[in-house]
Amino acid sequence: MAENKTTGGAGNTAVPSHGDHDRVAMLSLKADGTPDQHNPEIIGDKDFALEAAKRQFTEQAVSAVDQAERGVAASTGAETVGQDPEIEKLQKKHEAAEKAAVAAAESTVSALYTDDKDLQTGTASTPADKPATRKPAQA
Repeated sequence: MAENKTTGGAGNTAVPSHGDHDRVAMLSLKADGTPDQHNPEIIGDKDFALEAAKRQFTEQAVSAVDQAERGVAASTGAETVGQDPEIEKLQKKHEAAEKAAVAAAESTVSALYTDDKDLQTGTASTPADKPATRKPAQA
């Protein structure tokens, strides 16, 4: 085994002792919407990670709009009535929050994703080395 230069002992020298980070298939989010992992690097199927992040970001953003607009407690009446104008406004805010959350999820996953092919060839960079990039919108 190779000798580790920082400790002088034998060990896994492929993983540096500095720059620790979590390698995950999908993100977990804190209540404030930031990743719950330490310097996360997304690995595995990018499409899966993207869909999971879109859903998490969307649910969190819509929930935040609900809480800001209606408070934590919501009525659970079973009565069937026409669309309330206040609810209609709230739905529009939900849709706007959803679009913003999807864009944030795409940006976050793109910035934190490491292609498995890069890992096999040893050319993978750490998430901190990757600039956040966005794809141009298609018309």
